[in-house]
Amino acid sequence: MSAPLAPTGVLPSMADLQDEATWLEWRSMIPTPTDVTDLVTTDQTRAEFLEGARLLRMDVRRRGGDGHPGPSPVQLVIADVLNAGRKFNGIMEPRRSTKTTAVQAVILGRCTFREDYLVGWTMTKKDGGQKTGERFRKDIVSHVERLYPDKNSRPFIINTGKGTEHIRWPNGSYFNAYAPGNEAFTSGAYDIAWVDEAQDATPEMTEDMMTSIPPTLDGRFLPQMIASGTAPDYQQGNLLWKLLTMEGAGVIRHGIPQDTDPAELEAWEPDEEHPVARVRELIELNHPGIGFTTPLSDVADNFKAMTSKAFQREYLSLPGEEGSATALIKQPLWTATKTTDPFPALPPVVALAIAIHPDGKWASLAAAWKGKRGKRHVALLHHQEGITNFGKTVLLKARKLNRQVIFDSGRPLENVEIAPLVAGRPPLRTRSLARMDIPRSAVLFMKTLTAGDLVTYSGQDPLDLAAEIVVRRGFGATGAWAFGRPDERTRPDDDITPIEAASRALYALDDEKSSGGVPQIVSI
Repeated sequence: MSAPLAPTGVLPSMADLQDEATWLEWRSMIPTPTDVTDLVTTDQTRAEFLEGARLLRMDVRRRGGDGHPGPSPVQLVIADVLNAGRKFNGIMEPRRSTKTTAVQAVILGRCTFREDYLVGWTMTKKDGGQKTGERFRKDIVSHVERLYPDKNSRPFIINTGKGTEHIRWPNGSYFNAYAPGNEAFTSGAYDIAWVDEAQDATPEMTEDMMTSIPPTLDGRFLPQMIASGTAPDYQQGNLLWKLLTMEGAGVIRHGIPQDTDPAELEAWEPDEEHPVARVRELIELNHPGIGFTTPLSDVADNFKAMTSKAFQREYLSLPGEEGSATALIKQPLWTATKTTDPFPALPPVVALAIAIHPDGKWASLAAAWKGKRGKRHVALLHHQEGITNFGKTVLLKARKLNRQVIFDSGRPLENVEIAPLVAGRPPLRTRSLARMDIPRSAVLFMKTLTAGDLVTYSGQDPLDLAAEIVVRRGFGATGAWAFGRPDERTRPDDDITPIEAASRALYALDDEKSSGGVPQIVSI
């Protein structure tokens, strides 16, 4: 796949990009970002970026995707996010989108044109000090030395000594490469403090850096902290995720929505076994390097070679769930689901589902039904602490409504509670969800909520409380996710059964048939 031509029909040269109209035209060629804050470009910022790009020999180095030299469109976007001047900045882009090179170009250009501009750069990879020094030499020094082979005539001084790597300009600017850790930034003052591969920062490293770096920016004119990388394994306590979600931060990221149906990620193209799979399509819609810096065929090869979770993080920018304790449901969105109408009589077509805490500490019975204008209504019909007499309550309500009950056979306690009801006379009709129906029900619930098609009722405090705390948890080895509690180790008693039951009922709703009865009022 070759890069699409700019609207003028001509791929812009480095000189062309100094013109604002050409810059904006080329910048617009990226796929729509998942998130992007304000973009700023001026004559000065373009000149700085293009000078940095020249020092990195981007004017002669051919891009891997289309074979042409010059910056790719997303690199211009990254530059302009940083040029907006926000203090904290998060850049999360798929692998091989040349985000690191874009930041390097911004920094080198600013150091060249701005006096006393001080930059610190580190990486959070294992052996980060060695890795940062290696990248400094390979990504930067190797190019500027080819551009200026005679060190006596270079417009700056390069030091490649281990642990002291830096470039120093006659105007007083410094670009320093550091080993990661609390001591990397504590002794200086910086206009830019840049942490690359920030997705690999441990919670301890994140705490250290968020303690040590911001004070080094004090007293500088429009200083910036930058965290860049690919999607992290976990969210809570991760440095990149912290800056991406920090209020007021500058942000640019591409990636698939976190509520993407796992079934869409099971194969490169749809086939008989995976009819809704569309990884190729999702890559083309969300990877800003495809056709510019990265051939689609290379990504297809990596899809075959990598594990599902690794590929989803690296190329689809889908963060992992390990350690995630970030509330999933935005409360303004949840509040918007509330109706002031009184609780209605349930219609003849309604789905019922139960959910029981894995340790039996809470239990819920929920209903879902269709309303007007495509709306889906969900409500708790019963909620209790513990499971004493829960099965009897479920039986009475299900018989009154003449409905089957949906449950998760993967939870032993739900099997235990359902078994005597099925064996009764007459037996209770039940339906066990398949294993992958559990994450799919969570995905459907979130999509319905996000689309504004979910309706909930006042006075359902357990459901509202569950919506406040529920998070995404990893489900299986394919990158799928389901609803989870914030922290299984420190908060094992948290109750999300109302959300689980409601999502299962919603998922089963389209398969329900009319009971043939009349609307029923069921006490809550």
